[in-house]
Amino acid sequence: MNHTGSDGSSSPLTAAGLAKLASTTKAQILAYENGHRTPDPQRIRELAEHLGVRPIDLMNRDRQSHWDVATMRRANGLTAKELSAELSISPKSYRRFEQQGVVPVRRPRFLDDVGTTLRISRSTLHTAIDNIPAVIERQHETEQIIQALARTYVARPGIWKGPDLEDPGVVKLSVMYGRPPQRIRRILTRLLGELRQTSVRMRRERILADFGTELSSQQTAKAAVERWREIFVNEMLRIPGRLEGFHRSAQPSAAWQVMVDLYDSETRPEGVWVVSAHLGRLDVMEELPPSLVTQWRFDGIRAAALTSVGYRHVRQYQDMYLALYPGLRRPRPRTKRSGSRTSTTFTIPGRSERFTIPPSTIDRLLLTSTGSGPWEMQLSPTIRLTISSVGGRPVGSVQEDMPTGRGAASPSSTSDSSDLLY
Repeated sequence: MNHTGSDGSSSPLTAAGLAKLASTTKAQILAYENGHRTPDPQRIRELAEHLGVRPIDLMNRDRQSHWDVATMRRANGLTAKELSAELSISPKSYRRFEQQGVVPVRRPRFLDDVGTTLRISRSTLHTAIDNIPAVIERQHETEQIIQALARTYVARPGIWKGPDLEDPGVVKLSVMYGRPPQRIRRILTRLLGELRQTSVRMRRERILADFGTELSSQQTAKAAVERWREIFVNEMLRIPGRLEGFHRSAQPSAAWQVMVDLYDSETRPEGVWVVSAHLGRLDVMEELPPSLVTQWRFDGIRAAALTSVGYRHVRQYQDMYLALYPGLRRPRPRTKRSGSRTSTTFTIPGRSERFTIPPSTIDRLLLTSTGSGPWEMQLSPTIRLTISSVGGRPVGSVQEDMPTGRGAASPSSTSDSSDLLY
C-alpha cells in the first residue's frame, strides 16, 4: 500500500500506518485486506482518501458482474441516506429501489441520475438491478403468474376482455412492481391478447391437421401447429422480462409522444435531428432521459434525436404504451417507402447537420390551415424555417435574417462542450 500526501507524493504505507491515519486498529485493516470484514461507506471513503485512490478501487472487482445496487453504492463510498439526498428522493423511496428494484413513478430520468451519481454505465446499472435478490425472485414469481393467467384467460371463449382486475395474479403483480392494478391489467390485456391471437392461429392449424381432406395439407398444418406452439411459448416467456424492463424505463405520455415523433422522423445523432420547438414543451424536453434522447444546441437552436437505446425502447415497448395511452399517436409502421416521410429536411446556414420536420407537424399544418402554405416558423432570433408544398410534398427551406457567429457544435463526448443540453 502507498500513502499519497497532500503534495501528491507517494510513500509506502504499512497496515499499522494506515490504521493510524484512519483512526482504527491494525487488526481492523488486516481484516479488510483479507476479506474477513467489509468497511462501511464512510470508512471506504477515508481509506481511499489516504491511499489516493477511488473508493471503488478498494473493492474486490473479480465478481463485479454480480454486484447489486447496494454494492455499487458502497463501492462509491456512499451511504443510502447520502445517495438519496444526491438524488433528491426520500430515503424510503431510495431503499425501495435498492432493495426491490422499484423505480419511483414520477422520475423519468431516475435511472440516468443514479448512473451519473454512481459513475456507471446504463448497462452496468441494469445488471446491478437484475442482481438484486428481490428482483430475481420477482422475475420467477412473474413467470409463474403469467403462465397461470394464460391458462385462465387466453383460451376463454367470447369477446376478449383481458384478466379480471381483482384476479390474484394482477393484484400480486401490482404489489411487486409498485404500480396501480388498473395499469397492470391494461398492459396484461394487451400482452395476453397477443398470446390469444397466436393461440387462435395454432387452433386453426390444428383443425386442418386433424380434418384436412388431403394428407399433404394435414402434414403442412401439423408443422404449422408446432411453429405456432413454439411462438406461443417464446412470447409467454418474454413477458416477465418485458414487464421488468418497461416498469424501469417507462416514460410519461408527453415524453412518449416526443419519442414517437423522433422515431417517425427516423432521427439519429449521427444523422437527422428534429428542432425541439417541433416536439413539445420545454419542461417535457428537460425531463427526457439522456440515455433515450440526446439533445444539443446548434447555433442557438435546440434539437433532439433518439439514441440507439431510445430507438430500441420505442420498438420494444410500443405495444405497452398503446395499452396505457390508447388515445395517443402510435409509431408509424416502417415500410420500404418510409424514407419518403423524412424528405422534408433542411440545413442551417454554415452547418453540415441535417434537420427534419416530424410528420405529425406537417399533418397539423395541413389540418389547421387551407392551401399549400407557405408556413413560417422562427427557429431562433435570426433563423426562419419556411415550409411549403411542392408537387403535393412538403419542402423546408431556411432563411438567415442576419449573419451570426458559428460555434463548435458537432456532437462529441467532450464534457466541456456548451452545446450539449442534457
